[in-house]
Amino acid sequence: MKRFRKTSITALMVTALTITACSGNPNQDEETSKTDSSSVISFTEADVVEIDENTPAGKITYLSYESGFEDSASEMITLFETRYDGSFEHILCQSGNTYFERLGTLISTGLSPDLVRYEWRSFPHGTSYNMYTPLDTYIDIDSDLWKSVKELAEQFVYNGKHYYYPYKLKTSYSLNYNNRILEEHGMTDPMTLLNENMWTWKAFEDMLKQWCDMDPNHIGYNGVGGMIFVLTTGTKIVDIQGDQIINNLRKENVSRCMLWLENMRRQGLLGASDEQKVLGASSGFVAPDQAFVDGNLLFLGMDPAWTYPSAKEALDKKGIENEIKFLPFPRDELADKYYSGIDTFGYLIPSGAPNVKGAVDWINLNRIEEIDEKNIIKYRNEAISTDKVYYPKCANADCGDTSDSHDEKGRHIFTELENTSGINVCPSCGTARKEKYKAVWSEEQYDLYQEMMSTDGRFTMLFDHCYGFGDDVSRLFDGEESLLDSPLWEDMNFTSLVESKNSVLEGYLNHYREIMKKNAEGELVTYPVENS
Repeated sequence: MKRFRKTSITALMVTALTITACSGNPNQDEETSKTDSSSVISFTEADVVEIDENTPAGKITYLSYESGFEDSASEMITLFETRYDGSFEHILCQSGNTYFERLGTLISTGLSPDLVRYEWRSFPHGTSYNMYTPLDTYIDIDSDLWKSVKELAEQFVYNGKHYYYPYKLKTSYSLNYNNRILEEHGMTDPMTLLNENMWTWKAFEDMLKQWCDMDPNHIGYNGVGGMIFVLTTGTKIVDIQGDQIINNLRKENVSRCMLWLENMRRQGLLGASDEQKVLGASSGFVAPDQAFVDGNLLFLGMDPAWTYPSAKEALDKKGIENEIKFLPFPRDELADKYYSGIDTFGYLIPSGAPNVKGAVDWINLNRIEEIDEKNIIKYRNEAISTDKVYYPKCANADCGDTSDSHDEKGRHIFTELENTSGINVCPSCGTARKEKYKAVWSEEQYDLYQEMMSTDGRFTMLFDHCYGFGDDVSRLFDGEESLLDSPLWEDMNFTSLVESKNSVLEGYLNHYREIMKKNAEGELVTYPVENS
């Protein structure tokens, strides 16, 4: 028997509360339903109840705005059914700009789902409003299953409690490049510098200068903005430690990094020049399948899991010789170690979840599968394999298959046995199978990619919480006159931006500091769900 905390909830002052459908993106500022601000939800303290951990998981309900979840997670759902005697019900928001309002409404009316996916604003925004159940009672972070992510999980502690244990790390940040272009121009592969521990800010800047001096059409860097560079100093822009929400905008490391980036932009090393923009070049975001086609861009700062296959496929299909690579952002010479920005993936249990046991089983299952050695070897072999990959159905529209394995149009669907046997023609009509493009990862790149998502490698993982608050805070960092982007892509001075926006940021953060204080004193602050 294990002690499980069961959260009970009470709806206070909720009059004719309507559960609204979700629409939009939770990170976008779009108009939502107008309601009576007197309607506010309230949660009572969580009770600890005895639940037999050997009982079936039962049905869990999952709220999200990601369509196609059942297809993408079909294998995990099957494992959940067979191993834990559980079932899965997906509550779908069509999109998500009212996602948190919808979650709050469900909680307030006693209809809380059992599971939600972690979003950047889950912590500290959602956590501040007590929308989630603490996991400390249910999951032992020091266990063999979880201990390797303990250090990262400590970056998501609110008032001494853990509401989120990421089962998977995800690097959304790397410097992607086509090494063939570097070779053609007689430049050093930065991977060599990384392996020699010489991949530093200066080495990065020297490469940008060398590249941009060669040709007026060359662009040194495009991609994500300043946050990921700042993290290489070992400093977060907004940090949460204990009972403190810390704004580091004025800290020396942050200003030193942002002024360095600003200076490189003034030298023409970051983004496109005005002349290049006239010819169609972009500053900042560039789609990976377009980034390296004309051979003018040196580095694209973006998610390697997307960029690597997308860029490689685009160049392969155009017949452009390539060797797509990526590596971490450069090391700050003044930092005490190699810091790398990291993203995470995982689930939280909402307050009032009726099936905490089942939700915990699902969270543990995902972690078990993530660290399973057989899975690790399997995914690596699939990524580096040069074996041909075929479409799952016969390419002949008139196949006319009458076996047990065909679609509604009579096209043969190749079975797992047929796929593993290497059959390359349809057993029904004899049509040759259609080959599907596959971006083959090099062993070097795949192993580095895994290291960039591991707490056991060369890199100390940091997660910045600057995007974890509401719209008003996010707009300061990625809206007009962005603190983190404008010094890279526009003619704006970071020092001036901080002078004009720091007090505004402090005002917003003070709101969350006050909430944290009230929660710590036992006054549970709840998400304001309004009455339509």
